[in-house]
Amino acid sequence: MTISDDQRKFLITHRLESAREAIEDAKVLRDRQSLRGAANRIYYAMFHAVSALALERQYLSKTHSGLIAFFQRDFVKAGMFDRAHGRALQKAFEDRSDADYDDLLTLSFEQVDTRIDEATRFVEEVSSFLDKSTAL
Repeated sequence: MTISDDQRKFLITHRLESAREAIEDAKVLRDRQSLRGAANRIYYAMFHAVSALALERQYLSKTHSGLIAFFQRDFVKAGMFDRAHGRALQKAFEDRSDADYDDLLTLSFEQVDTRIDEATRFVEEVSSFLDKSTAL
């Protein structure tokens, strides 16, 4: 699928807005003591941010793990993002998977608060990077 530069910029902006909205959703869920739901929204905040990066680079992945590998390879290993962001993305993915599929998983408020902070920084960094590279 080919899209114009204007369409690409629009979709990148939309994905970043979706990322910010997911963080706000995570905060609401955390406050309602729905920690498993918060874990889901935390991961998807980061997922939407990485998918904006992928769109900017015209990279297509059919899997979540492929998108995470893209971020690790093209941004973390290349030195554009700190390794802490790579670890935070991987941990958010694992937390979301565990929250969705592990019936006995127990998350703490501290864990969720830490992940919300990491996701917030992650989305801010990705947004700043894209602002510079795409002139959004």
